[in-house]
Amino acid sequence: MDVITHELMHIVQNYKDEKIPNWLTEGVADYVRATEGVNNEKANWKMPDLKPENNFDNSYRITARFFVWLTQNYDKNLIIKLDSDARNNNYTPDFWKKNTGKSLEVLWEEYKMKPALK
Repeated sequence: MDVITHELMHIVQNYKDEKIPNWLTEGVADYVRATEGVNNEKANWKMPDLKPENNFDNSYRITARFFVWLTQNYDKNLIIKLDSDARNNNYTPDFWKKNTGKSLEVLWEEYKMKPALK
């Protein structure tokens, strides 16, 4: 059921800028599935625990879990802002620094140190 949530998010995203990284697109769609899905548990769908080999750009559930962590630790509307910038062709890698004061790489390192979700 909630795979539809993920796929519908792609319709909403409608990112026209070819410079939007695929990991970001899929991460946002799975973030929406994780936060708005209604049947994930029944489908045995969940975001994985962080593993040493993971990176923010692994896409899907790995990126989605990082996005949840970011909204819990920085700005509850961060992914809404990210999606808006991407849909309006305003996304650049500076998005992270502008909205959190830190680069994406620094945020990932922080996440790796304390990946627990609330």
